[in-house]
Parts: sequence; structure tokens; C-alpha cells
Amino acid sequence: MGRDKALKTIIGLQAACMIVLAAFVLAGQLRGEPVLVPVGAQVGENGEDGGDGTAAVVGSDVIAESELAARLRDQYGESVLQTMMIRSALDQESAKAGLAVTEAEIEAELQAQMEGYGDEEGFYREMESQFGLDRDEVYEEAMYRLLMEKWMTQDIAVSDDRVDTYLQEHESELRPAPRAHLRWIVSASRAEAEALLGRLEAGEDFAELARRHSLDEATAELGGDLGVVEEGDPFLDPGAAAAAAELAEGELGGPAEVEGGFALVQLLERESPPALDEQVLRSKVRRLIALDEAGSLKEGEQRLLRQYGARTGADASPQPAPSASG
Repeated sequence: MGRDKALKTIIGLQAACMIVLAAFVLAGQLRGEPVLVPVGAQVGENGEDGGDGTAAVVGSDVIAESELAARLRDQYGESVLQTMMIRSALDQESAKAGLAVTEAEIEAELQAQMEGYGDEEGFYREMESQFGLDRDEVYEEAMYRLLMEKWMTQDIAVSDDRVDTYLQEHESELRPAPRAHLRWIVSASRAEAEALLGRLEAGEDFAELARRHSLDEATAELGGDLGVVEEGDPFLDPGAAAAAAELAEGELGGPAEVEGGFALVQLLERESPPALDEQVLRSKVRRLIALDEAGSLKEGEQRLLRQYGARTGADASPQPAPSASG
């Protein structure tokens, strides 16, 4: 479950990655402001590349700033412009209709996104290395998404009975699963696994034996460490999961039949998740039900843009803001 949620988070942030990539060129062009270029580039009076700006040199080839700007606009311009328009409409609607997202709501959303990354620092490192997003940009992305959801669901009432029914039907999905820190050694045969078990029971080091003998190359170099996994994690081999379920902290289990051979499994630590605050849980369920009724986020964005008469193109001109929220 944790890795599934992490994957959804990564997919959801891909659009933001494109924004970060292109914004340094497009933001200035779309607003008629100067575009940033490297030191030494020749910039015209109106902030345009004077023709001598150089983005990169490869051998005898020169890639001009104007070429880079044009390519970024062609590849990402529509997506970036759409996001800028949606955020502009949300800012106007928030000021007019009194919509707001609290610090606590944003922090709760970020905590949910962090599931599957081990810790907060690991989450932000991943966002930085994979997508070039710093903490402020991740925070802003979460804030605008929550604000959009509030706008979409502000007129949808969800009864307590519907919340109760949803909780009954989705109990296992909503409450956090127990987690366990595991490591293993995978052998080709049961006999080999039993021989290694004997050496472990005689006092040899688990990590060293894993590095030298485990067939699972991905974890062997880590001393067999599988990391912290949630109960029911689809990425954990079912045989290893079944063996781990029978263990107390520090105990060894196996040999257990797994894909590719037989494994010795050790439970290093078991973590019981803290009980969820019931009001927080019910609020989360109410939000999920309302969002399901409100339609997709894309549909909501298009409704908001229509409400504010959003248009693109050279002939687009500002129009009066709508008098009532939609």
C-alpha cells in the first residue's frame, strides 16, 4: 500500500516538474516581462534575446537561448499556461468566496504523500532528485490541489450515514496497516537455506552472509535489508510475508519457499501504527465522498476556467470577474 501511494504521488507531481522546467522562460514571456538568460547573453530592450545569447555549446554547435525558449514553449507551453490560468482563477475565487486551506490541512496532505518513503527527508530528497522540486514547490502544489478540491466540493453535503457506510466498506483501506522492518537471504535450494540457518544460529553475522550468499542481488549488497514494509504490501514476496507474520522481533524464520528459491527471514522491528483520530478520519471520508460526487479534477478545472472567462491568444483581453461563485 505504501509504495502504491508513493507511485500515485510521483505521477501526480509530473505536471509540476514540467512547470519547474519551463517556467524560467515562459513566465516572463507570457507576462511580457524580461526573460532570464545566462550572463553575457545579449538582451534587447524588450527583454528579448538579441540573437547572441548562448544556452549551450556542443563541439562546434551553438544552441541559442531563443531556440531553447521556442522548444520549451512548443513542448511544455500549453501545460504551463493552463496551470498558471487555473491558479490565477483559484486565487481570484479564494479572495472573493473566502476559500482557504489551513496549514494543518496542507501538513496532513504532505504526511499522506510521504507514506512509503521511510521518512520526511527521504521524501523531499526524492522529490528534489527526480523532479527538481524543493520543499516550497511541493508545499505549493499540495496547497493548490487542496484549494481546488474545496472549491469543487463546497456545495456538496455528505450525511453522517454515508460516512458510516463508507467506513464500514473501506475499513482496511482507511486505517494504516502494521509495518515491519525485515531482511532476508535467498538460496537456490532448501538444503542451502538450512545450511545457512545453521551458521546463523551458530552466531555468524546475518548481513555478511546475505552479502556473500543471497541470490537477491538488489538486497544482498544491503545485507539482505528489505526495508520497512506494510502488512499486505504487494511488492513483498507472499512466502516471505507469511514467514514474517509468525515472528517476534529479532527472530529468524524459514526456510520459506519464495520466488526463485528459499528464504531465511528475520524480523528486526515491528511497528504498530498510531490510532487515527476519529474526527480526522471522518473528515477524510467526507472529503473522499464529496470529491467522488464532484467529478474529476480536470472537469473541475475546466468549470472554474469557464466561470472566469479564461481565454488564450493574442486577442484575449481581461474581462470583469464573475459576480457569484460557481
